[in-house]
Amino acid sequence: MRKGRVLSLILILIAIGYVIYRYTPLIRGNGISVVIESPKAYFSSNKPIIVHISDKFAGIKSIEIKLIAMNTEIKLYKKKFTDKFIKSFNINFKANRVVPQGKAIFVVKVEDYSTGNYFNGFVKKISFPVIVDSTPPQVILLSGTGRIAIGGSALAVFYAKDANLEKVYLGVSHDGVVDKFKAFNAEGIFGNKHVYISFFTYRLSKLKNYSTNIYALDKAGNLTITHIPVYYSSWRLRKSKINITDSFIRNKVLAIMEHENIPKKETLLADFLYVNDVVRNQNTKKIREICKKSIDKFLWKGRFLQLRDSKVTATFNDKRFYYYKGKLVDTKYHKGYDLASIRNAKVNAANSGKVVFEGYLGVYGNTMIIDHGFGIFSLYGHLQSFIAKEGQFVKRGQIIAITDTTGLAAGDHLHFDVLIDGYYVNPIEWWDPHWIKTHIKDVLMDSRTRLSLINQ
Repeated sequence: MRKGRVLSLILILIAIGYVIYRYTPLIRGNGISVVIESPKAYFSSNKPIIVHISDKFAGIKSIEIKLIAMNTEIKLYKKKFTDKFIKSFNINFKANRVVPQGKAIFVVKVEDYSTGNYFNGFVKKISFPVIVDSTPPQVILLSGTGRIAIGGSALAVFYAKDANLEKVYLGVSHDGVVDKFKAFNAEGIFGNKHVYISFFTYRLSKLKNYSTNIYALDKAGNLTITHIPVYYSSWRLRKSKINITDSFIRNKVLAIMEHENIPKKETLLADFLYVNDVVRNQNTKKIREICKKSIDKFLWKGRFLQLRDSKVTATFNDKRFYYYKGKLVDTKYHKGYDLASIRNAKVNAANSGKVVFEGYLGVYGNTMIIDHGFGIFSLYGHLQSFIAKEGQFVKRGQIIAITDTTGLAAGDHLHFDVLIDGYYVNPIEWWDPHWIKTHIKDVLMDSRTRLSLINQ
């Protein structure tokens, strides 16, 4: 009899425990989870609302999403579930309706079929303040139609205005990629804080399917894409044959590998190919990284200067065919000008600017990079020693270094590059005063005239 009472008591306690566990919120509690991916601080009718909902213990009963603006509830989404066993649901939609601009409260309310709240079900409600902004940035092209030679340079000037502007840049699409160029605020030039300038280039493209656009994005996710009509032409590419010898590899390639702490490969040819490909690409990435930051003003004036009393021995985008023991082993495009003068010639700064890099750079050897402002840089490679120092401002024509054969140079010369945001461009344009006038000065002047019409 006593054992039966004990068993009954145990069963009663188990039953009570089960009831507490199953039908009260004392143990399991509210199992509803709401993760709001979008919106955050800003709301736009043009941007998707993305919400992830789940419930650990029960099925979802209903979902309601709304905005409270100007003491008015604006329903954005509502759904009821008849199936009591749906434990997760993802929402991704655009409001696509007119919502008052300004401050509002974004609310997500979820109910479930839980019996764990005395059969009443649980409710999860999340609300937070947002700024409603469904108006895309205003973008007006000021510089008109552009012209560019492939590998050349161009300038775009535009007006971009939005109370919540977050990002603006120029993009050149080609071959499935977008080359992004920084948009610099040009208030110092135009006296208007909404004017931007972007220098850009057209890299060599297999398909030649270039498309140039301004991208302006605000904090609410509204995007304006404004097309820039650009006419392009091609330069005739030079071709050159370069014979690689064992002696050159031992003297030049292995020196680079030793400097970079790169283990030797199985053969001398493998050493050369590694340096000419992998190390060269690493150098290009580092140069692009250095050129990410540029002073937002014109540090330079007038045409750029060529190395004094120099002869051109290689030009921009020369297609180089490398031969080893009579066999073609590699192909590369030369991204600058090779300028030969006397041995250990004094190198003059092409234009005024700030020295942002001074050091060893793989295939370029001892290298100096100068920032001329608004994303324009010049590079000086194969140097012996530096006269100007990193962080120093130099003037146009000032002696900054001495030439030599460091890096992958067969003879004493200067390798000279001009870059826009780290992308190589043809230096010959920057040496031409007529090109500077028609493609930069006149563009700025015409843009100033168009801006005056906007300000009326």
